[in-house]
Amino acid sequence: MAARDAIREVLFQHSDSRPCRLLWTALDDSRDAPPLDVQDYLEVLAVTDGSICLVAPEDEADLYVRWDSTGGSYVYVAFWPPWGVVDAGTATRAGAASLLADQDGFEPVHVDETPFAADGPAADLSGWL
Repeated sequence: MAARDAIREVLFQHSDSRPCRLLWTALDDSRDAPPLDVQDYLEVLAVTDGSICLVAPEDEADLYVRWDSTGGSYVYVAFWPPWGVVDAGTATRAGAASLLADQDGFEPVHVDETPFAADGPAADLSGWL
């Protein structure tokens, strides 16, 4: 519940963004929530400046996608516990959409709950990017 509250807090700070409002409604389990598409989710990542990420199962690893405003691109990392980062890179919006479209599903998660978090295994990807 705390993780969901952290996401909702970030979304509330960006409630002027339509995709953020849509995601808020979806997290609220509203039956009236319109469906979000990949582009809506990518817009949420950019608007929240990387505070919200997406995670998707990818084979044996989990694929994480985050917006990086300093590089002006999406950063992805495939993380396979306990080995750590097995793939990482940057992508344009179209590239990130393609990565996510290939997945069986994905969900939003606060950055503090991901390998991108401070001191996390993907906090510094300088060796990968």
